Amino acid sequence: MNMVHTIRLKINGSESDLAWPEFVAKIDSTETSTKLFEHFDTAFILQCSTLLFLMQAGFILMETGSLSTKRRANALILKNLGDTVLCAFFYFLIGFGLSHGEGGPFIGESGFIGVGKPLCDDGGTCSSKEYSLMFFRFLKTATAVTILSGCIAERVHLWVYYLLVSVSSCFSLPLLARWINHSKGWAYPYTHPYSIFRTGVMDFAGAGEICIAGALPALILLPLIGPRRNRFDGEWKEERLPSQNNYFKTLGATIMWMSWYGLVFGGVSTLRTNGGAVVAKIAVNTTISAVAASITAIGFGLYYERKLCPTDASNGILSGLVGITGACATVDTEWALFIGMVSGLIYFSLTKVFLNLQIDDVVDGVQIHLCCGIWSVIATALFSSRDLVKVAYPDFEDESVPCGLFYQCNGLGSVQLAANLVYCALIILWIGLTSGLIILPLWYFDLIRYSSRTDGEDTQSDYTGDTDSADSDTQNLIQDSNIGRVDAELKTIEERNSPGISPPGRVRNELVIREEKEEEEEEKEEKEEKEEKEEKEEKEEDDESSLQKKAKIADEIRNASLQSGDDPLSALGLIKTVYPDIEGEDLELTPPSRAKRSGSVKSGEFNIEWDSAGEDSAI
Repeated sequence: MNMVHTIRLKINGSESDLAWPEFVAKIDSTETSTKLFEHFDTAFILQCSTLLFLMQAGFILMETGSLSTKRRANALILKNLGDTVLCAFFYFLIGFGLSHGEGGPFIGESGFIGVGKPLCDDGGTCSSKEYSLMFFRFLKTATAVTILSGCIAERVHLWVYYLLVSVSSCFSLPLLARWINHSKGWAYPYTHPYSIFRTGVMDFAGAGEICIAGALPALILLPLIGPRRNRFDGEWKEERLPSQNNYFKTLGATIMWMSWYGLVFGGVSTLRTNGGAVVAKIAVNTTISAVAASITAIGFGLYYERKLCPTDASNGILSGLVGITGACATVDTEWALFIGMVSGLIYFSLTKVFLNLQIDDVVDGVQIHLCCGIWSVIATALFSSRDLVKVAYPDFEDESVPCGLFYQCNGLGSVQLAANLVYCALIILWIGLTSGLIILPLWYFDLIRYSSRTDGEDTQSDYTGDTDSADSDTQNLIQDSNIGRVDAELKTIEERNSPGISPPGRVRNELVIREEKEEEEEEKEEKEEKEEKEEKEEKEEDDESSLQKKAKIADEIRNASLQSGDDPLSALGLIKTVYPDIEGEDLELTPPSRAKRSGSVKSGEFNIEWDSAGEDSAI
C-alpha cells in the first residue's frame, strides 16, 4: 500500500492540505524559487565557462610542444591569443545576435552588440542567466576556431589565419549554432514546425558545431599548402616527427582534458529537476571514453610500432573526449567505453593514412576533431538510451522521446540516425562553402603560405621579428637551451643549406644525440682527469717515501765506506749521480780518507762499485 504524505499550509488564516508532490510543484513554481534557481544556474554556467576558457592554455601548450622547432612557438602563441581576442570582438558584436537573436530557423535578427532580446526584455530588464550563456557560447566558438591553429602551424600567414577566424566567429559558426541551439533552429532537439524530420538532432555538447566545424577548414587547407619544408624527406617519410617538447604537449593535453568537463557540463543549462544527475553521468562517461581511447591508441602503437609513444597517449585522450561529446549525457557507461575505443582506433588508423598521403597535420587535429567528431554525432544516434534522453532533455513528451537505433523506441531510432547524418552533411557543406570562398582565391594567388614550396626557400620576414632564411630553423635550434653549443652545430647549419637536407624534426633529433655524446665525452674526460690527479698524488707520495729510503741507503753506504776505508765522497757522488733528487740535508758529506782507490759497497738492493784515481775522486 502506497502512502501519500501530505503537508498542511496555513496562509493568511486559511488552511489547505497538499500532497507532497503537489507541494513541491507549487513551491517550485513560485517567483522566489525561479529566481533562486536562476542564480544557481548562472553560477554553474560561469564555472563551466571558466573551465572552458582554460582550454586556450591547453591549446597553446599542446601546439607549442608539437612544433618541429622552438622558433615557431612565439608565432603560435601570438596566433592563439589573437584568435581569442578577435573571436570575442566579432562574436559579441555580430555573432551572438545571428545565433541566438529573435528571428527564423536560420538567422537571428536581434541581440547585436549585447543589446536587446534575448539578453534583455522590452522593459529593459536583463537576465543574468542569458548573459552567462552568452559568455559560454562565445567560448564554444573560440574553442572551435582555435582547432585550426595547430593543424596548419609553421606555414600560413598570420593575417590569413586571422581572416578565417574573423569570418568564422561572426558568421559561419554562429549560424551553425543557431540550427541546433535556438528553439527555432531546424536541428533543435525538440520537435517543432521547423524540424525536417519527426525529431531534431541529438548532439548534447556540440561535437558537430565545435569539433567538426572547427577542423574542417584545416582539411581544406592542408592539401593546398602542402607539408612543412622537407617534412617527408628521408627516414621520416612514413613516420611521425618527434615532438619539440613532450612535456608541454602532455601538460597541454591534461589541461584540455580538465577543460573538456567545462564544455560538456555546460550542455546542462539548468540544475532544476534532474540537472545534477545529468552532470554526474556526463562526468563518468567522459572520463571512461577518454581513458578507453588512450589505452586503445597506446595498444595499437605498441603492436604496430613496437614502442610506447607519449603522442598516442595524449592524442588518444583527446580523441576519446571528442568521441563522447555528443553522447555524453545520453548513453550508458558500457557504450561510453565502446565509443572511446572506436575513437582511439579512428585516430591511430587515420594518422597512418595521413602519413601515407603526406598530409602534414602538426597536431593531428583533423583526425581527432573532425573524424572523431563525426563518429560522435553518429554514435549519439546509435546508442542513446530512451531513459537517459528523457533525463537529459526534460521537455520531451513521453510519446515523442527519441533514442538510438539500437533501442528502436517509438520507431524513431532510424529517424534519429537519419537526422544526425543529415546534420553532419550540412555542417560539412556549410563550413566547406564559407571557408572555401576565402581559402581558394587566396591559394590561387599564392597568398596563404609564407614559405615557397617550389624553391625550398622561406621568403617572409616573420611576424615575430625573425628573418626566414634557409638556415633559420637550424640557427634557432642552436639557440635552444636544450640543443647544445653553437660551435657544435655550425656543421648542421651548412648541411641544411645544401641539397638533401633533413626534416627539422630529424635535425633536432640528431643535434640532441650529438649533445648527449658530447656530455658523455665530457664525463669521460672529467673521470680521466680525476684518475690522473689521484695517480699523480700517489706518485708524489711514493716519490717522497722513495726519497727518504734513498737517503737512508746513502747514509748506510757512507758509513760502510768509512768503516772499510773507502772514499766516501766517491761513493756518495755515485749515489747522487744515480739519484739526483738526493741533495741538501739528505746528504752528510765527510772528509774523504785516502784509502783504496777502488772498491764496492753492497747495501740492501743496491750494489755500487766505484773507482777513484788520485786525490780527485772520479766516478
